[in-house]
Amino acid sequence: MTAQQSSSSNKAQEQSSSTSTASESNLSPQQLGTLVALYQDPDWFKEYLKDGIMYYGTEDGSGKEIAGYNYVTANGDPTSYIYFKQNGDDVTIKQVIPEGDESVAEASIHTKHITVSRLLSDYYVNQSQKDEVNGYADQLKPESQYQSDMENKN
Repeated sequence: MTAQQSSSSNKAQEQSSSTSTASESNLSPQQLGTLVALYQDPDWFKEYLKDGIMYYGTEDGSGKEIAGYNYVTANGDPTSYIYFKQNGDDVTIKQVIPEGDESVAEASIHTKHITVSRLLSDYYVNQSQKDEVNGYADQLKPESQYQSDMENKN
């Protein structure tokens, strides 16, 4: 470990997070959600984030298939939610994706898996990537803020 990495500054912690296998458990839900969203649908994610309407939260259990999953959302119809759950290096991603001429109501939840290490190696290697991901993660708002944001727009 370098002296820079062992310092207690946040920058050093961010820099060391992709170099150790322990980093998988050090990602915040916002950071992991950002990585998952960049993997699933980067244009959608960046557009709504830029507009200030990208939120994160944890599913309370009303939908059994996604109970306990974290999510990022632009708060539209069911397709505007990307659900994810980490288990060690594995991340399960669930998203409603209409196929063919299906309506959103007819569409089913698609599930896929990716590893945290793959997400990190694709989107979180050099400092500019880390700054970009952390910048996006910092812009995510808690789901609890959605209602007041909507009231303030009116």
